[in-house]
Amino acid sequence: MTPAARFAVLRWSIVGAWTALLLGRVVITATAPEADLSWFSAVEVVAILVGLVLVVAAVVRARSTRRRREDEALALAVRRIDPTVWLVPAAPTPELRDTIAEVRPEVALGDRVTWAFGATEASLWELDDRKATRLLVIRWSRTVHVGLEDVTDARGHRGCALVVHYVRPDDTPAVASSFIRTAPGSRRMLGRGPRMERLVAELGRERIVA
Repeated sequence: MTPAARFAVLRWSIVGAWTALLLGRVVITATAPEADLSWFSAVEVVAILVGLVLVVAAVVRARSTRRRREDEALALAVRRIDPTVWLVPAAPTPELRDTIAEVRPEVALGDRVTWAFGATEASLWELDDRKATRLLVIRWSRTVHVGLEDVTDARGHRGCALVVHYVRPDDTPAVASSFIRTAPGSRRMLGRGPRMERLVAELGRERIVA
């Protein structure tokens, strides 16, 4: 059953339950006008609240599932081009947005991107209308530092960003930074902690620093 079908079943089940309660009130009122319906009103309120919570939860889950499938589709498209890259779900920092605005001014960068790290280069990808789009390619002859920095995003929130200081093949220094998402499809960002430290160590040891 598709997510849309499951949501339709849930929606109509809730509507059916609300309709049954409404009909029950009508029947009780018609057959026993003097009956105390205070308990029935409490049941109706609970049913309405539960229904609303279920609908909101289903909508949030559906959006999360859609984002995850989009990231998975992007990962599949990138791996078809180069199956050896290491994919890292990310979100742009202001520095990265400025870089994209400079090299690709026609692109409106979204909130979810994916880095594909290779041995001597990394590419930044985004899913644009179901099409994998490579936004940026950075190449290096060596790296100076791979670490973490506290960065303020466009909304004024401070977060922990992965920062790579590297030297281009023409011997000019450069830097690339991005926030790291907790998982494909997620909008939550990794903070300082074991997972981020492990990412920095693995990235520096296995993919970049030669």
